[in-house]
Amino acid sequence: MSPRTTLRAGPLGALAAALALCACATSGTSSSPKQAQAARPGAATPASTAPSRPVAKAGADASSADAAESLSPRAQRLFDEAVQADAEQKKLKVPTDWPYLERKWRAVLDEADVAEARFNLGVALEAQGKLEDARAEYERARSLKPGLRQAVVNLGVLLERQGDLRGAAAAYQDAMRDFPDDAVSRERLAVLYRQAGQLDEAWRLAREALVREPRSIAAQKVLVHVALARNDLDLAKLVAMRAQKLDAADPELPFLAGQVLAKQGDDAAAAAQFKKALAIRGDYLAARYALLQAALKKQTWGAVAEQAAAIVKVDPGNAALHLVHGIALKHLGKADDALAAYQRAEKAGGEKLPE
Repeated sequence: MSPRTTLRAGPLGALAAALALCACATSGTSSSPKQAQAARPGAATPASTAPSRPVAKAGADASSADAAESLSPRAQRLFDEAVQADAEQKKLKVPTDWPYLERKWRAVLDEADVAEARFNLGVALEAQGKLEDARAEYERARSLKPGLRQAVVNLGVLLERQGDLRGAAAAYQDAMRDFPDDAVSRERLAVLYRQAGQLDEAWRLAREALVREPRSIAAQKVLVHVALARNDLDLAKLVAMRAQKLDAADPELPFLAGQVLAKQGDDAAAAAQFKKALAIRGDYLAARYALLQAALKKQTWGAVAEQAAAIVKVDPGNAALHLVHGIALKHLGKADDALAAYQRAEKAGGEKLPE
């Protein structure tokens, strides 16, 4: 008989280990680059996972040594029109037309070289994936107005996206030095330190960020990760649960709480938190992998089949998950469906089944 019809469940420990590696690749969303939103005059704004909305006003967020630009009437009108264009899209709750906003900010810059317009153009370019052009605009805005904090922080975020973690860290350190009250640079640098395994520095910076912005979710995630790594489970659970009260729409928070509960041995409560994460966002694969691993451990094949099927819908090229799905279906007595899953695994694996 062919391997596709004689496959057995195999060593569950090895399978679970392979899945753990897959889960690691899908978790840790707190390390995703976060953009500092452009501030209106005198306003402190939280971090956002999307590019900043172009609302920085001329003369905004400058140090006392910076004088607001004296714009010509035409330049001021064009600037106001660009701000209004963004506001109208936001009010209508339609997808942002970034090319349109890019044109608006270029029209301003054709009339006057304004730091805030450079920054906002950078945001529009970054949202379109034009990272090098966006980087040039952030650097130009920073050069024109050293007091424009958002340009420094957004530059760091963009460098993270490009994989230049050293450059990103340097940008955040510059922001911390020049803007002692800035929380975003500290929370972003805390994430980088945590990823590098420098837990003491990560903890310190996250605490400093929370002193400046007590509602910083990114900083609280760092605290949970560090407490988990140190096996301080009670503290990790406390911070994770408290953070959920601040942001009920972030799937990583119940996922982290579920990880803590799983380490504490409360599998039922952990599963409830993982399902809560999926209720927030159905394609949050880290939670599905956690449920899949728990089901594999208990050999509850119905749950294994359910989670594996959901994952391959999002990641159809994952040969190992197609194979897991087939194994579960075989245990459920669905031989034909299992064979079809094995064939999908073989196709995704380059015409051979994964080990």
